[in-house]
Amino acid sequence: MFCGSCGKQIPEGSGFCPACGAAAGGGAPRPGATAGAAAGPSAAAAQRAKLEAQFKAGSQDAVKAFLMLLKDPVGGLAPSYALFDEGRALMVGGIYGAVFAIVLMLSALVGGGPGLGMLMGGAGAGVPPEALAAARAAGYLPSTGKIMFQALIGGLIFAAVLMGACVLVRLVFKGTTKLAGEIYIAGASLLPLALGVAVTLVLGMAGLYRIIPAVLVFAVAYMILMLFVGYQRLMGISEGKAALSVPAVLVIAGLIMTLISGAF
Repeated sequence: MFCGSCGKQIPEGSGFCPACGAAAGGGAPRPGATAGAAAGPSAAAAQRAKLEAQFKAGSQDAVKAFLMLLKDPVGGLAPSYALFDEGRALMVGGIYGAVFAIVLMLSALVGGGPGLGMLMGGAGAGVPPEALAAARAAGYLPSTGKIMFQALIGGLIFAAVLMGACVLVRLVFKGTTKLAGEIYIAGASLLPLALGVAVTLVLGMAGLYRIIPAVLVFAVAYMILMLFVGYQRLMGISEGKAALSVPAVLVIAGLIMTLISGAF
């Protein structure tokens, strides 16, 4: 049995929650428990339990939509979005953006991030790990930890910029979606890039650096297709406006990332 107030487990046979003092049935707190003492911990614990439950539900939604998109990344975009209400779609899109940033961060572990270097214009693009290690030892390149941090922050910023650009498209062309739609479109379109960079990790470990550019081109192509379909089918803008919006969004995102990269 779990407490309806704070979410903690209540031992069998106990009439009150040992953590916050609430009655096992969800009633008033245990007699004798002062309101001031119970209110603070109970409110904090309840909020924490609520956030944990929301994140768990959001993660499950993200996996469900990902499985649909994995089968059909382009055609499955609109059906997967239709599975959720606005709040859930917004959370799923945000989770996809965070996953993209985490994958970029992990890419720094292998060969200094071969896929990351080609995707973000950083060091380590297709360079064997031994050469990168020697360059770091000589002080020509930053440490792996610093590259991982830069990749994580850069990935989060890129995801945020792409989402903001999608909002701009909707405002300019008077699309029918709300914020959740733009966040979902942008987040889902980042999944091919995340998978592409993940594949470059395996290719980097195998020393197959020549294949990495082809993998990333394939991933970027799918990203473009998903953005185009998202603008058409989810935002409801015309084919011509969607075709204009996709390259414009990518150029805007690229320019902003170029300006921000100077801060690293």
